[in-house]
Amino acid sequence: MTRPLSARHAAANALMAEAGRRALRLFQAREDLSLSAKAPMDFVSEADRDIERFFKCELRIAFPGQPLVGEEYGGEASDDCWVVDPIDGTANFLRGSPLWGISLAHMRDGQPDLGVIHYPVLGLTLSAETGSGLWVDGKPASRDARFDAARVVAVGENTRWTPEAIAEVELHLRKARWGVTGFRCASISLGFAALGRVDGYIERYTSLWDLAGGVVICAEAGLNVRWGGELKPQGLWVMAGTPALMDQIAPIQTSITD
Repeated sequence: MTRPLSARHAAANALMAEAGRRALRLFQAREDLSLSAKAPMDFVSEADRDIERFFKCELRIAFPGQPLVGEEYGGEASDDCWVVDPIDGTANFLRGSPLWGISLAHMRDGQPDLGVIHYPVLGLTLSAETGSGLWVDGKPASRDARFDAARVVAVGENTRWTPEAIAEVELHLRKARWGVTGFRCASISLGFAALGRVDGYIERYTSLWDLAGGVVICAEAGLNVRWGGELKPQGLWVMAGTPALMDQIAPIQTSITD
């Protein structure tokens, strides 16, 4: 008999469904959104702020006393808090690509123990709670490993991770005959790894809101997951993947983690 979602897991999925509807409406009217740049190639739109405000309000009602840490409005992390990336992949969102998502996670004692990622344009929701396994659209699911012999890995990029350092990782993988792709969106990359669309995801200088939901989902999908660094914006690194991928990157992992 399939174990049902916990009440907290179900509530997080319900909040994400409403956030996804709001975000999709904003995406469809994106030409009217106000836009600013936090840094070169690091954009924030009215949609980012709207969705984060939505979560801040609704989580306060659903889970009183549990603060929210968000990409746009910050917040203080605690041993019992939520973390949100309201629009992950803002550049993709603005350009009209479907490859963007919303990521929500709950943190317990410094570790994410529940994650929900939603792709509004794709109409797809991934979620997991520690010990629950992978869930897709509110139903138990398994990672599709039927074609893992076609080896593909997603590598992230950001303005702090130098082109030379990214190229070192990609060159190592390509020389070993791995396909390398980039989605410019951590929630897409981690979610696709959990689904089996790619073998895994690697990025240095990422942030908690980018990875928190995805690492729970990847771990519950059966992937090996490692992350660490400093809990500050662009202070973290993440590696999530199949055993074959983790073995492949072991010789260069210090270039990602140190």
